Amino acid sequence: MSVTQEDIAREALDAIAKAQTTGITTSTGVVSFDLTGVVRQIPINTPFRDLVSRKAATDGAKFAIWRAFMNVNSSQPRATPGFDYASNEVLFSEQDFQAQYQPIGLSGLATQDAVDLARGLNDPYAEATFQTLNQVLLAEDKLLIGGQSFPLPLPAVPTVTPSTTGGTIAAGTTNMIAVAPRTGSNYYWGGNGRARASVAFTTTGSTSSATASIPAVKGAVAYDWFTSTNGGTNWFYYTTTTVASVSITAPLGVAYSLPSPVQLPKLSTTVPTINTAADNGSGQAGEIDGFLATLTADYTSTGQWATPGSATANGAVFIDGGGAALTLSGGSVTQIEQAFAQLWGTVECSPTAVMMNGLHAQEIANLVLGGSSATTFLTTDENNRISTTAGGRVGQIVNTPAGGVTVPIEVHTSLPPGTIAFRTDHVPFPQAEVTSSLEVRTLRDMSQFEYAASRVAGVAGGGPRKEFEIRSVEAFVNRVPAAMAVLSNVA
Repeated sequence: MSVTQEDIAREALDAIAKAQTTGITTSTGVVSFDLTGVVRQIPINTPFRDLVSRKAATDGAKFAIWRAFMNVNSSQPRATPGFDYASNEVLFSEQDFQAQYQPIGLSGLATQDAVDLARGLNDPYAEATFQTLNQVLLAEDKLLIGGQSFPLPLPAVPTVTPSTTGGTIAAGTTNMIAVAPRTGSNYYWGGNGRARASVAFTTTGSTSSATASIPAVKGAVAYDWFTSTNGGTNWFYYTTTTVASVSITAPLGVAYSLPSPVQLPKLSTTVPTINTAADNGSGQAGEIDGFLATLTADYTSTGQWATPGSATANGAVFIDGGGAALTLSGGSVTQIEQAFAQLWGTVECSPTAVMMNGLHAQEIANLVLGGSSATTFLTTDENNRISTTAGGRVGQIVNTPAGGVTVPIEVHTSLPPGTIAFRTDHVPFPQAEVTSSLEVRTLRDMSQFEYAASRVAGVAGGGPRKEFEIRSVEAFVNRVPAAMAVLSNVA
């Protein structure tokens, strides 16, 4: 049946009649759009990546390799041969080192429909490229500090001290506590080392609590704690700490949520699992060995980084803070002074910077500025009215053992709280031939690879679409870990 023009007109008039209102009001729907653009609320802060020099490799290889004459000053023979005797021969120790190359990258895509719908507002493909690059840079900053290819060592058996007060642990239950350490990489992406369980203990009161602790695990920045009420057959996640101790007050045998971002900023949102038989992801074979790994690892006979305690110690100073908070002594921070003294005593040089999380920077400011020796300056305005500004920061610390050298404090967002690192960019050794202690060697620096248009049928976002990947292939080189230090297990 054909439709006449008269039928179409009548149908259109009927539709208009349905939409008629008495006058034009806000409910009519004649509303414009105040489109003010696209905003991005994603912080991109990569201070460690920005300060480490980058250098392109001249040859393709699986490892960046360098050779070093090691410090054997304390092993040299006497220099007093006596008359008519030949002098003793000087000892030398040469060691090769290797840093593995690994790719770092992420991919993105934009569908053609998204591009068409966003016309006049934004370019989704350009937006995806920009945001993907930012995420790669953030990931690289985290890996350059916390990446690790080898497993953490097995922690010690936790020492548990139960109490009849302070909590809500039920009476008469036989409990166990286990701990699994995390690397810097685990802190951000999940996983942990092999777990170690305590001996069983029994609570005696309805308001019982318990504390558990271990010595700091070399290379760990955080610790996952688990509880069991049936002899270790079933384990439940309790919490994560950046010190090697925990206070347990809530009922055991129950799974709890992760700590808040205020307590542990940027912690992985994946709930940890436990493995008491093997490593649980602390060694990632596809990762570069970052700054913390090079300061805490041993090195093998071929110069590759290995689990602490399994080969030769690299000479970097490692201090276990004992789970205590930073303290003030003589206007300076006691634990940082200890690191300065040990570095000067072993290699007679001062670090370039003290690296820490912003929480510790605030803690140090509160300690120093809250002390009786802190000075308050009152300034006057043009009307001779006195005013002052609350707060302040401690920008540097005097290294007294090194002759009063001032060492800046740097805040690094990819360094978790609980760990403070002492970085030395240049060493003052004669003919050291070290232009920069730390370096990123690149087989390929950040590059974007464009893929052909693709499709995946039956999947949202499956196409038509355009895909890409942003990646680099690089190795992190630390030529003089012995001139640096790590202060771990700090509350």
